[in-house]
Amino acid sequence: MYFSLHNILPAVWVCLGVSLAAIIYLLTVYRSFTRLQPSVKTNDSDRERGPEIADDALPPVSVIVYARDNAAELRETLNAVLTQNYPASRMEVVVVNDGSVDEVTDVVNFLSLKHRNIYITFVPEEAHNLSRKKLAVSLGIKAAKNDVVVLTVAGAYPASADWLSMMAAPFTRGKQITLGWGYIEGLKGLMRRFDEAVCGTVWLSSALHKRPYRGTGFNLAYTRSIFFEAKGFSRSLNLQNGDDDIFINQIADSDNCEVVLEPEALMSVNFQRPTAAYRDLRLCHCFTRRRLPSYGSLMAGSGTAAIWVWLAAVVTGVVFSLPNWFPSLLFAATIPLLWIPLTINWLRTGRTLGITLSPALLWWQMLWRWIPALKYRLNCGGSDRRNFTWHAKKLK
Repeated sequence: MYFSLHNILPAVWVCLGVSLAAIIYLLTVYRSFTRLQPSVKTNDSDRERGPEIADDALPPVSVIVYARDNAAELRETLNAVLTQNYPASRMEVVVVNDGSVDEVTDVVNFLSLKHRNIYITFVPEEAHNLSRKKLAVSLGIKAAKNDVVVLTVAGAYPASADWLSMMAAPFTRGKQITLGWGYIEGLKGLMRRFDEAVCGTVWLSSALHKRPYRGTGFNLAYTRSIFFEAKGFSRSLNLQNGDDDIFINQIADSDNCEVVLEPEALMSVNFQRPTAAYRDLRLCHCFTRRRLPSYGSLMAGSGTAAIWVWLAAVVTGVVFSLPNWFPSLLFAATIPLLWIPLTINWLRTGRTLGITLSPALLWWQMLWRWIPALKYRLNCGGSDRRNFTWHAKKLK
C-alpha cells in the first residue's frame, strides 16, 4: 500500500470525473428541484408577512368536508374549521356524508346550534358504478353557495387558525386554484415517511416550476366556475380516483395556480390505520400517474440514478486504484461533499412538509427508495379492476 500521484490508471481519473459530474448535477439541478420552502419566511422574532388582507377583501368561501364513517374525526375537523380566523359571514361549511347517516348528522346538528353556516348533504346509497368520492365532491360543489370551494376530509386538522385565510389569499390575486399540502399523521416507518416527502415534493415542486398537474384532496381549493367549465370529472368517470390529480392536470396551468406552503397552512390527517391508508392512496396515485405528465417523476428518478452513478464511480475508482491509496482519499472526500448538502436539503424540505426525517439514515433512504417505489408501481397493476368504477374499492 502506498500514496502517490504516479501510476494512476486513466480509468481512475475517468471514475473521478464521473463522480464529480454526478455531484454537480445532484447539488444543482436535483437539489433545486427538491428544495421546498414557504413562500414567505417566518421565525419566532420576525413574523412579517407583508400587507394583511382585509376581511372584506377575502373571497366568500365554501369549505367542503368529505366524511365517511368517522364522526369523531369529523367533529374535531369541523371545530377547527369553524373557528378559523375568517369572517363568518363570508364562509360556509358543507359536509358531504358518504356513510353512516345518524352519527354524522348528529355531529352537524349539534354544531349548527352554535354555527349557522354549516350544512350537510348525502351521497345516495343507491349510487353504483360511480366514484363515490367524486360524486361526493360534485354534490358538495353543487350545494356550495360561494364560488371559491376549499376541499378537505374528516380527520384533517389545520395547523393554525389562519389556514383558511392563507388558502383563500391567492384568489384575491386572481388565481383560480390553490394547492396546499396535507400529510398523514402517525405514519410509521422511516422509508414510508421519506417516500411521502418525496411524492409530495415531486408534484409541489413541479407546480412551483410552473408545471402543475396534481394536488391533494386533503387541502385543495378552486373555483366552482372552473369546475363547471371543465364539466367536472367527466374525463375520468370510469376511474375511482383522479379528483385531485387527473382533474387538476386538466384545469391547472402556469398562470391560474398558486402553491401555499406556509407552516400555518398545512393539514395533518388522522386515519385509524395510517399505514394502510397511505398504501391505498399511494397505489391509487400510482395508477393515475400514467395519465399525467412525467416531468416531476423524471426529475426525481434522475436524482436517484445520479446517486447510483456516483456510488458506482466511487467503488470502481477505488478498486482500480489499489494499492495506491491516494485516489481513495480523493473519492472519500466526495462523500461529505455530496451527502451533507443533500441531507440538509431533505431535512429542510421535510420540515416544510411537516414530516420528520432521520438525518442519520437519509443516505440509505435516498439510495434504496426506488425499491418500494417500484413495488407500488408493480402492485397497482395496469389492469387492476379495483381502480375502475365498475369494481368499487373504498378507502377506510
